[in-house]
Amino acid sequence: MLSSPTRRTRPLPDGADLARSLHVRPGVGIAAHVLQGQGLQILRMRVDQPALIVVDRGVKAIRTERGASVEAMPGQAVVLGGNQTVDFTNSVPDGTHYEARWLLFDDALLADGHYAGLASQVGPRGKPPAPVHLLRRVSAHLADAFERAGHALALGEELPAAVTRLRMLEVMQWLLEDGIVLRRAPVDPGVSIQLRALIAGRLDEAWPAGRVAGDLALSEATLRRRLAAEGTSLTDLLADTRMATALTMLQATTQPVSQIALAVGYESPSRFAVRFRHRFGFAPTAVRGHDRAG
Repeated sequence: MLSSPTRRTRPLPDGADLARSLHVRPGVGIAAHVLQGQGLQILRMRVDQPALIVVDRGVKAIRTERGASVEAMPGQAVVLGGNQTVDFTNSVPDGTHYEARWLLFDDALLADGHYAGLASQVGPRGKPPAPVHLLRRVSAHLADAFERAGHALALGEELPAAVTRLRMLEVMQWLLEDGIVLRRAPVDPGVSIQLRALIAGRLDEAWPAGRVAGDLALSEATLRRRLAAEGTSLTDLLADTRMATALTMLQATTQPVSQIALAVGYESPSRFAVRFRHRFGFAPTAVRGHDRAG
C-alpha cells in the first residue's frame, strides 16, 4: 500500500514555465520537465529507457528492484538504467514544489558504433552495470550538454534529427567522462514486454483480449496463461500502463485531467480518478498540488 502523500499542498507556480509538454523524437529520445505541487511516493514504476534526471527543487529518492538506492538534492543528478522497476519518492522539504528535468535515451543511441566502442572501455569487464548512479556534482560541460539536448528535443522537427541525435550523444559522452555507461538491463522478452510495446502510444484505443492475442500471434488462452506465468493479467497490465502514462502527463504537461483521462482510454474522468487512486494511493489532482481527496 502506498504511504500518504506529504500534506504540503501548495499549488504549482503560475506563468510561462508551466507551458510544458513531453518532447518526443522517435529513434532519439524524450525530454520532460516534471513539476509536482507536493511530495509524493510513487511505487513500482517501470523505466524502459535509460534516463538522466537533474533535480532543480525538492529531493528525489530512488530505490531499484535490485535494492540499490540514492537520494538527489537540488543541483544533483541521477542516472537510471533502462528495463527496471523502481520506487520514487519526490519530497518538498521547503513546502513549495518538486521540480526536475528528464532526458530519456532511445535504444538507437545506445547502439551507436562510436559510443558503444568507447563504452566498452569504461568500468570493469564482466561486471553488471549499476542500476542507478548519483551525480553529486554535475559538471559545467554536462549541464550545458543537457540543456542543449533538451532544447533540441523541444524544437522537434525545426532541427534535423541528426543534429538532435548528436546533442544527445554529447550528453552520453560527458557521462562516459564520469565513468557512467548508459545501458538497459538484460530482459527476458516475455509477453508483458511485448504487450507494453504493442500498446505504447495507443492507450486511447480498446484492447480486448482477442485483438491483443491476434496482434501477438497467440491464442487467447495462451495469452492468459503466459501473462499469468509472469504474475500479471491483461486487465492489470493495461491499467498499469495507462496509469503510469497518465502520471507522467500530469507531471510533465499542462493538459487538463479530463484530457489526460481521454488520452489513456477513459471517457469518464471520475472513473479515471478512481483507477488512478487505486494504483498510486493519491488523486490525480494531488500531483499538481490541488488535493481534493479529503
